[in-house]
Amino acid sequence: MNYGALLSSLALDVQSAAAAAALPPAPLTLGHAGLTEQRTSSVLLPGVTLTSITRGQLSAVAPWSVTLAAVATPAAAEKLLTDLKTAGFEARLDPMQVQGVFPDALGYMVRVGQFSSRVQADAAQVALKAKGFGGDVQNVLEDGGPSTGPWVIQVVTVQPNAQAVVKVAIASDVLPGRETTSALARRLGAVAAINGGYFVIDDAGGTEGVPAGISVKAGQVIRETVNGRPGFFIDSGNLKASVIQGLTSTITLDIDGQTHTVTGLNRKPGILQNCGNPVAMPTTLPVQDYACHSANELIQFNAAFGPTSDAGEGYEVSVDATGTVIAGQPRCGAPIPVGGYTLQGIGTDAEWLQRLKIGTRVRVVNSLKDARGHEIPLMPSTYAVNGGPTLVIGSNAVDDYRSEGWSPQALAGDDVAEKDAATSGNARLSFFNDWLLRRNPRTAVGIMKDGTLLFVTVDGRNPTHSVGASIPELTTLMLNLGAVDAMNLDGGGSTATYVNGQLQGVPSDATGERPDGDAIVILPKP
Repeated sequence: MNYGALLSSLALDVQSAAAAAALPPAPLTLGHAGLTEQRTSSVLLPGVTLTSITRGQLSAVAPWSVTLAAVATPAAAEKLLTDLKTAGFEARLDPMQVQGVFPDALGYMVRVGQFSSRVQADAAQVALKAKGFGGDVQNVLEDGGPSTGPWVIQVVTVQPNAQAVVKVAIASDVLPGRETTSALARRLGAVAAINGGYFVIDDAGGTEGVPAGISVKAGQVIRETVNGRPGFFIDSGNLKASVIQGLTSTITLDIDGQTHTVTGLNRKPGILQNCGNPVAMPTTLPVQDYACHSANELIQFNAAFGPTSDAGEGYEVSVDATGTVIAGQPRCGAPIPVGGYTLQGIGTDAEWLQRLKIGTRVRVVNSLKDARGHEIPLMPSTYAVNGGPTLVIGSNAVDDYRSEGWSPQALAGDDVAEKDAATSGNARLSFFNDWLLRRNPRTAVGIMKDGTLLFVTVDGRNPTHSVGASIPELTTLMLNLGAVDAMNLDGGGSTATYVNGQLQGVPSDATGERPDGDAIVILPKP
């Protein structure tokens, strides 16, 4: 008998048993209580474990429909229903599945067809577009109502004494550009990784790949907050983490006691993805997946952005490592001085910048505060990633989605949105339903009572594999897994868990794993 192999096998069994015990043993409460559930666990590093969970089974019927709009009342849908009927389409109203989040029904989805296959629904969508209608193909099982699943879930746990380093890593190490979670993890030698926060997906929203909210790298703020949104902060050395709500950041220039506000950090001036900024229009409040604008902005660019600042219109000055203005130019895209930065201005801020003479000494003052106005201490080991909505605080579910940027109300001041709401449905109501109430692939981070970190993904948009989770379901899942605090990260096509060289689960994008702006990586302790 090979006693060495036997002892090794027994040690792995003990490790796997301990890993499984790190999560609460009770079955999840997704779906009804009688659903089957299977868990498999493997140890990645001492104190770091992957647990894969499959729960439920495919319903007998998985109907597909084309959803054209969201409306608050049947009366609001009357004209659209009439127009569809005139064009030869029979439409119906499906109520939104509010899942107890709101006391009253929010509204209805205007839909055409109940097809047994995606191919049939795609054909109907083509026919609708040919007659001038829009519409998205959706599976009714993903509406957020009662379901038997299936759900495919990956949970990476990092215990407080784990032999690991956990930090937020930027795609390609500079803010512009994107990289898949798998490629980023392999590049850094990570044993595990999950995708990170929201980011600018294309140049229409600013500069592609730049985080759309707070980002802290090695104790330095490299992207300002979307004010009012939460962030996940972690000390990479001692593995202590927190979900901090209601973040605000300010950047101020001090020139011989005279101050001037810097409105942004390492992003294209004039475009504010997800809003949440005092200069944002049409609203200063956070608004998910919406690009606000501003005609007047002053943006700082430092080494985190790369060797040069963002190119474009405006005026730019260069400041060296001593805080001295060394150059100015009437167009943006200058090299960033080593140890220094550049300042880009548009509108009235461009006019102000032109008055800064070469040789002027300037000082930058940064502040990052929580909802109570307390300064957040940043150490060289501090990292942070943006996200939202907040799911759990103090073991209690959080459902105040509106204050963090997920409101079903039409966006006041946006002429296009208001016109859309008056004619063919409320775009923000449709967004709220599709993004928050319906099931999608999800990524979340949580913290257990003993400090164990939870990194969780749920596959979705693939009903024969996994139906995904609504945000209320994701909150329930994080509570089931033992989270006392938890926050949602970017999801959808971005959702990804990487472990030991392999992507876990199935990406929802037809093109495969989506390149993202950042990721949370778990590395072996040096």
